[in-house]
Amino acid sequence: MDEIKVMEKPDWISWDAIHELLFAAHKKNREKGITMTTALASGEELQKKLGDKGKCFVALCGDKLIGTTSVKFYIGHSWYDRGQLVAHRMLTGLLPKYQGLGIIEELDQMCKDYILEMKAKILHGDTAEDNKIVRINAKKGGCVEVGYYAPKSDHYSVHFVKWYEGCPFSEDYIRRKCRWSEKLTKLQYKPGKIERSFFLTLFCKVARKILKV
Repeated sequence: MDEIKVMEKPDWISWDAIHELLFAAHKKNREKGITMTTALASGEELQKKLGDKGKCFVALCGDKLIGTTSVKFYIGHSWYDRGQLVAHRMLTGLLPKYQGLGIIEELDQMCKDYILEMKAKILHGDTAEDNKIVRINAKKGGCVEVGYYAPKSDHYSVHFVKWYEGCPFSEDYIRRKCRWSEKLTKLQYKPGKIERSFFLTLFCKVARKILKV
């Protein structure tokens, strides 16, 4: 096997190549009925999602692209991150052949170093509700699930965050917020972000304002 290197994405690796990698890396998820929207997005769409201050990191075996992850930044507007600089992890994938070699951990560390450099206060991520492995690993990494949403795909997704300077909320408060977010999301939408009815949508919008979720 050629030497494996982890680095910031060089210019000679195209965003179309990142798209192709993500599509291949998430094959098993699709077989389980979990279609990640980022795996279907074009290279140009992925680049736009990352924004100006975001960075993409890659793993190469020789000159072959085998893994990737990215981080972007924004000012939070939800109950759990309002007014804070948030680092959002995204576009993560590794070819199955190279799993178990510590490559994802190296990519994670590069992201963490950049997040510290940018002085973000909160780490944010999301995944499909049925993606148990990611949810378990996020919890092991100190993340807490804070809410649900319905992407334009065939599943519901979960938001999770990690506060770098300590969690400012009680476990019970976070649990209640997440539970209400799940109930309202599933009440308003069918999988695929299909609204169930005008009246349910109106009710859920009002409920979200009252409950602040």
